[in-house]
Amino acid sequence: MARSSIHLTRRRCALFAVVLSWLALASGPTVARDAACAGESRHEAQTVHSFLGYACRDPDCGAHKAGFAWADRQGITDAAACASAEDAAFGEGCRAFAERAVTAEQSGFEWARANALPDDCSCGGAGPRFAAGCEAFVRALGR
Repeated sequence: MARSSIHLTRRRCALFAVVLSWLALASGPTVARDAACAGESRHEAQTVHSFLGYACRDPDCGAHKAGFAWADRQGITDAAACASAEDAAFGEGCRAFAERAVTAEQSGFEWARANALPDDCSCGGAGPRFAAGCEAFVRALGR
């Protein structure tokens, strides 16, 4: 009986370790980015002008990112599905996803490159795959 309970305890410990590792990986970059970007001075120094071919209407392209993330989650492949968006910037973000012949990760990388992001503070908001590509650009430049 004691041997069985030791085996069960080891399984629970192993499962707990796997869950903790997964949580650390899943939230690590976002938590680290949020902590590093907490200071307003980093955001003030950064100006983003476009989102994958569309002019941004706000400093961080938030509405465009929201439309892109929504289209990514919905698997939108036809830009016509974005026509019903009430917010023009949201619709443009949706169309940017549908019109791109690349992955969300590649789109994030390209967006960061096109806007010469100095850090990954603006990478969030367009979905985790987009953010991963954006963060990869920033890491590649050692920023």
